[in-house]
Amino acid sequence: MTRTGTIAWSVLGIVGFVLLLFFGACAAVMGFAVSTDAPHAWKGDVRYGLILGLIAVALILPAIFLLRGSIRRLRSLLQPQEILTPKYRPPEPRA
Repeated sequence: MTRTGTIAWSVLGIVGFVLLLFFGACAAVMGFAVSTDAPHAWKGDVRYGLILGLIAVALILPAIFLLRGSIRRLRSLLQPQEILTPKYRPPEPRA
């Protein structure tokens, strides 16, 4: 894969991470709200809250793995010299 292709797939992976994390967080908040009878139009039930909590976990875990893969692909593009040398060097002390 070319450098541009690697960057493009990594960007898509990061965007996918953000979307999965957002929907997982929404499912978690909704699960908590449903289990505590927060939306007054719905009858609160712990079972529905647990199901939404499991859906939230099922969305958040793949999001984490997707982000880890994207970070690894982007790190593979760094040159070995860029990894070993620090970006900032303090100034030499004057005598």
